[in-house]
Amino acid sequence: MSARSQPFHSIQPLQPLNSGQLNARVNNITPVKPLRNYKENQYDLKQSTDGGKLSSATASGVNAPIVSQPQQQKKKKEKLSTLCKTPPSIVRTRTGRDYRRGTFLGEGGFARCFQMKDSSGKIYAAKTVAKASIKNEKTKTKLLSEIKIHKSLKHANIVNFVDCFEDDVNVYILLEICPNQSLMELLKTRKRVSEPEVRFFMVQIVGAIKYLHSRRVLHRDLKLGNIFFDPQMNLKIGDFGLASVLPSGNDSRKYTICGTPNYIAPEVLGGKSVGHSFEVDIWAIGIMMYALLIGKPPFQAKDVQVIYERIKKTEYSFPIDKPISYEAKTLIQDLLSLNPLHRPTIDEILQYDWFKGPFPDKTLEVSLNLTPGGLDQISKAQSAINFTNTKASAGIYTPKTKNPVEILRSDLHSEQPKTLLPQSLSPGDTKDKYQEVEPIGSTGRQSKKINFNSTYSTTIKRLNQICFETYQNMRRLEYSKHEMLDTMELPSCENPTLISKWVDYSNKYGFSYQLNTDDIGVLFNDENTILKLHNSDKFLELIYHENEGWTCIENSLLHPPLQSKKQLEIVDFFAKYMNSNLSKVSDNEDRKETVFLRRYTRTSEFIMFEMTNGNFQFNFKDHHKICISKGGLAITHISPSRMIQTHPLIFILKQGNFPSIEVPECLEKIAIIKDAIKKKAFKE
Repeated sequence: MSARSQPFHSIQPLQPLNSGQLNARVNNITPVKPLRNYKENQYDLKQSTDGGKLSSATASGVNAPIVSQPQQQKKKKEKLSTLCKTPPSIVRTRTGRDYRRGTFLGEGGFARCFQMKDSSGKIYAAKTVAKASIKNEKTKTKLLSEIKIHKSLKHANIVNFVDCFEDDVNVYILLEICPNQSLMELLKTRKRVSEPEVRFFMVQIVGAIKYLHSRRVLHRDLKLGNIFFDPQMNLKIGDFGLASVLPSGNDSRKYTICGTPNYIAPEVLGGKSVGHSFEVDIWAIGIMMYALLIGKPPFQAKDVQVIYERIKKTEYSFPIDKPISYEAKTLIQDLLSLNPLHRPTIDEILQYDWFKGPFPDKTLEVSLNLTPGGLDQISKAQSAINFTNTKASAGIYTPKTKNPVEILRSDLHSEQPKTLLPQSLSPGDTKDKYQEVEPIGSTGRQSKKINFNSTYSTTIKRLNQICFETYQNMRRLEYSKHEMLDTMELPSCENPTLISKWVDYSNKYGFSYQLNTDDIGVLFNDENTILKLHNSDKFLELIYHENEGWTCIENSLLHPPLQSKKQLEIVDFFAKYMNSNLSKVSDNEDRKETVFLRRYTRTSEFIMFEMTNGNFQFNFKDHHKICISKGGLAITHISPSRMIQTHPLIFILKQGNFPSIEVPECLEKIAIIKDAIKKKAFKE
C-alpha cells in the first residue's frame, strides 16, 4: 500500500457602495439593470511587450489586460477609456473635500489617469473610469471589487489607496502618486538591467506579493507596466483591476482566463478545466525577471496565439549574446516551471543562491536612464546586510514565536480598524507545509523535554528545506561538471547509513525498516517513529507535535512507558519477519550516527527514502540502489551483489558512471533522483 444591460446614460450616476465607499453630490441613484441576452464587450488582447502605454507610474491600473477567452477578435473594439470624459477643473465630493484636476497622465484600455491636487496642495493620481463603460452588473461588480481589495491593502511596496468618489459621468479612484515611471519604461530606456539592480527589485516585489498572498489576494496582472517607482525610487505594485480574493479551502481556485498575453501562466490558459491559484503570480515574477535581465519577455511574438503555444510548451531560451549568471537562469527556470506545484513558493524564492550576489542598498534615480557604477564592487558582507535590510523593509520575515494565523490577525487589527473584507482577508493559510516540521525548540514551548544528547544532537530540519538544499547543490554540480576537479573542494566520502531491509505494512501498522547498523525502526501511520537500537537496552521515540515539531525521547527497554509497549511489540514482530524472510541490501556498518526514516515514496520505478540526516536513498526496480548524501555533494551506489562505492557526485557526473562497477543508465538514474527531490522540495 502506498504512502501518500442596460447601458448608463451620460448623466446617470453609479450606485454607491454601502457605508459610503463611493461618494458624490448626487441624490438620485438609479440601479443598473442588465438587458436580457446582453453579451459583455470582449476586450482585445494586447500584443505589445508589456501592454502598458502610460508615460508615468501615477497611472496605476489603467492598462488593459484581457478578461476573456484567449481568442483573436475579428474586429478591434474601441478602448473603453475613450468613453472617459475629461474631469471638470474642480471635482467635488460628498464629504466636502474638493480636488483640482491637474495634467493628463495617460490611459489604458479601461481608464484614464489625471493628476489631482487637494486643498493643501498635495498631489495624487486619479484613475478615472467612465460610467458609460460600466454596461452591466458584472462590470460594476468588478470595479467595486477592485476598490474593495485595493482599499484593504497597506504595504510599503503597494500603491497606496487614498479615496474614491464619483460625479455624474466618472468614477475616481485616488491613489498615491508615483512620479518616477514604471519598470516597463525603465526597461525601454535601458534595454537591459544589471543583476544587482534586479535583485533589489525582486525583493521588493516578492515582499508585496507575500503580503497579498497572506491575505489570499491574487493579483493576476503582474507585469513591468504595473510596477512603479515612488519619489524615493522604491517599487510599488498597482492596478488591482484583475485581482481576486481566493476563498479559504485546500483546493480553492479561480477559472477566469485573464491577464496580459506575455505574462499569462500556462494553467490560466487551461480555463475551467484546470483553474489557477497563487502560482500565477509566481510565474509572472519569473517573466519579469527574465524581461529585465534579457530585455524582453521570454515568450514574446507578434502573434498572440504563438505566445500562447510557446507558454504551453515553456518554449524559450537564454540568448548567447545576452549572458546572465547561472544562478539567475536557475531561478528563472524554476519560476517558469510548467507544473505550478514545481515552482518555488513566495517564501522559497529568496532562498536561491542568486540573491547571494552583489546587492545594493537602494535604487538610485540615475537607474532610470543608465546603470549606476560600482554595483559589482559591493562586498559580500555589505551585500548580505543590504539584502537583510531590504527584506525587512519589504515586510519579509520568518515568524519564530507566532504561527502565521496569529500574525495575520494582529497585522490586520493594527492596520485596519474596520476591514472591508474580514472573512476573505484573514482566513487560515493553505500552505501547511511550512509548519510540516519545525526546528526543535523553535516555538519556545517547554511542555515536552527534548532529549537530544550528544549522540542524537542533529536538529531536524524541515523536509522541504532539506530537499530544496539538496536539489540546488545537485543542479550546481551539474553545471560545474566541465570544470577541473583539482580546482574544486570535494566532500569526504565515507559510506552512509542505509536502509538494508523494509516491509510496507501501512495498511495496518506502518512502514518497518532495518538499517545496515541493525537498528530496527517503524514509521507508524500516525507519523511517529520508534527506533530500537542494536545491542542496546535503549530505544528512541521520534514524536511529532503539531506545534512543537519533532521531539526525540530516549527510553529504556526494561521500563518502557505504558503507551510504548504495544508499539515495541510491533517492532519486534517486524524484526523477526525481516530477519527470517529478507536478505540485506548491504553489509553491516558500525553506527556513526542515529538515523530515522522521515518519509518514503513508492513509484513504479523506485522507492525513495528520506532520512533524518538529510540523505536520500533510491532503490530502483533493477535492484541497483543509489544514495545521495552530504547535502547532494556525495553519491553512493549499492550493487545487487551488495558492493558499495561512494564518490563525490561531481566526479560521477564528469565521468558519466562509477569507476569500479558501472551502473546501468547511471546518468538517467541521477536525473530521476534530482527530479524526484525537486518535486518534494516544491510540493504543496
